[in-house]
Amino acid sequence: MTSVCDYLIVGQGIAGTVLALMLEKKGKSVFIIDKFSIHSSSQVAAGLVNPITGRRIVKSWMADEALPDAFQFYFEFEKEFGEKVFHSIDALEVTSSVHEYNAWTRRMDEQNLQHYFRQDAPNELYRGKIRDFIKLVRITSSGWLDIPRFTSIVRKKFLASNLIKDELFEQDQLKVEESGISYEGLFAKRIIFCEGYKCLENKFWEYIPLIPAKGEIVVIECKGLPQEFILLSGMFIIPIGNDQFRCGATYEWKFENELPTESGKSKLLEMLNNVLKTEFKIIEHTSGVRPTVKDRRPILGQHPDHQNVFIFNGLGTKGVSLTPYFANHFIEHLENDARLMSEVDVGRFSSMKN
Repeated sequence: MTSVCDYLIVGQGIAGTVLALMLEKKGKSVFIIDKFSIHSSSQVAAGLVNPITGRRIVKSWMADEALPDAFQFYFEFEKEFGEKVFHSIDALEVTSSVHEYNAWTRRMDEQNLQHYFRQDAPNELYRGKIRDFIKLVRITSSGWLDIPRFTSIVRKKFLASNLIKDELFEQDQLKVEESGISYEGLFAKRIIFCEGYKCLENKFWEYIPLIPAKGEIVVIECKGLPQEFILLSGMFIIPIGNDQFRCGATYEWKFENELPTESGKSKLLEMLNNVLKTEFKIIEHTSGVRPTVKDRRPILGQHPDHQNVFIFNGLGTKGVSLTPYFANHFIEHLENDARLMSEVDVGRFSSMKN
């Protein structure tokens, strides 16, 4: 491999994929190194978009700014590639008491969230199908991205141009100089690490307080459940077609490996039985590891000691919603020296570096 590019991107999950596409749109040359894994968080993630954080009933961070960018980006992607990857459908929050339902309606008014809700929740559609609910709360500006399909389409695009290599990144092969970086015959002006939780194994970024969180998901077949809406009830139940639903997810902070477990499956089965009255069967069980950050904010920016080394990470469970907005924000910083938001700038962790 002997070539020159503007950016070498390490990792092709949701972050690396969106960033690579946007850089190309800006006329920049990109090369990607990514070892495909079925247990990467992007391959397993449900791809949920939800403007409301359920437990506290508050607007998700940056929802007003980020969601329009996300919807526009995915719709334009579909138009360009002629493939369906993004499903814009309303979500239904299940409330099991009058007190809980009133809490939702009160918070809508207090925080001026009415534009994210509709009054015509299809309560009768779900009577007898889900357990012990009083009313449903209908949330708009929600949906889901088929991340495996999305990243696969982009992977094929880059493979066709020989601009991606399916291999593990070998840190000892990287040479960082003032003029750029070199890696096994490839020369780039800059390198951007989009490795998810694997950045903890990266000598440049091991100081970052990123916390791996294992999550398990099941796909069920449930012929009696409507497929027009996403259900939210302490878990998500996302219709993916053919009477199938992606359901989850668990959170596990201490784990031995990335593989799905019987205990995780049992937990998901218990959660589903607490929500659904209709019969269902599990047809798939997967797991992956999310990159979560202590302050729950993305991580963008330049390494404190190397001007050509950057990171784009920590988008977590809101990755589908936040990535297009922050990829654009990051590119403005890279290309036009725009200042990064202090909340997402990797510099906020500089005191943790030895």
